[in-house]
Amino acid sequence: MPVAPDIDPDDAESPASLAALWVGVAVVLLAAVAIAVVLLVRLVGGAREPFTAGEVPRDSPLHLRSTVRPPDVVHLAGSGSNLPLTRALAELFQAENPGLHVVVFDSIGSTGAVHAAYDDVIDLGLISRPLKDSEAALGLFTYPYARVPVVVAVNLGVPDESLGPQDLLDIYAGRRAQWSDGTPIVVLQRERGDSSHRAVAEVLPEFEAINEAAYREERWRVVDSDQAMQEALSITGGAVGLFDLGAIVLQRLPVKPLRFDGIAPSEASVQSGRYPFSKDLAFVSVEQPSGAAAELLRFVDGEQSRRLMRASGYIPLPEDQ
Repeated sequence: MPVAPDIDPDDAESPASLAALWVGVAVVLLAAVAIAVVLLVRLVGGAREPFTAGEVPRDSPLHLRSTVRPPDVVHLAGSGSNLPLTRALAELFQAENPGLHVVVFDSIGSTGAVHAAYDDVIDLGLISRPLKDSEAALGLFTYPYARVPVVVAVNLGVPDESLGPQDLLDIYAGRRAQWSDGTPIVVLQRERGDSSHRAVAEVLPEFEAINEAAYREERWRVVDSDQAMQEALSITGGAVGLFDLGAIVLQRLPVKPLRFDGIAPSEASVQSGRYPFSKDLAFVSVEQPSGAAAELLRFVDGEQSRRLMRASGYIPLPEDQ
């Protein structure tokens, strides 16, 4: 409890002094109340560390801005499409190189990968789309390492095995509402700019307009990550969404990839053009990689890594090996 200061008898006879005195007392009392409120909040909600503009969570790649990166660790971050394969390759790399380590952060998207690589926050960025003109102008080094078929993936309960171009357009436009057995179709849409949607739109120009109309009309549920898409597909009856074949195979996900116009996605059908939808995965860096990062790139280009890719639904790049 704050204590009022002693009053000098001479000052007590001055109205101005009295006024100044009581203003001081009021300030002290207000400060005491403020402290009491803060303590009460901490008792109820628990004390929390301050989060300022200069602080970021330790599991974010931006945390590396303020830390010294050890030479035996490679830090990577970027598109969620790259993560399943990149993490599998990193695990294989570390088993073959026990003195080196790879840290693969959770998804920050291809755009985030470009920014983080250019700012030298990470050693290698992970992208699943071509660089935009503004990004290419940054002079980044790009290293494609895998091509992955993009598939129309459905919940395991869906009886259909194949879709044609018009079927796909009708589903996303809301003109077709049921599967062949009468099960309602539940469309799961990714956020604008998603690389899988982009891969389909490049082949089916009509899809881009239909997809954009669906965003504007809020026609479908939008999921904002590969993890959310795979979970929604696996637990939602009648669900359909665009996804990567490699992630399904590598992680043994409980979802079903459909054939497109009767053609199954495979290395042969993608490379021949018979299966139309795919996208390339690549590393980007702000300068020519050296040290552990260069060792990782050499390993990814090696035969052991290429065998892993082929066994997991991916197509190794470059193609001439």
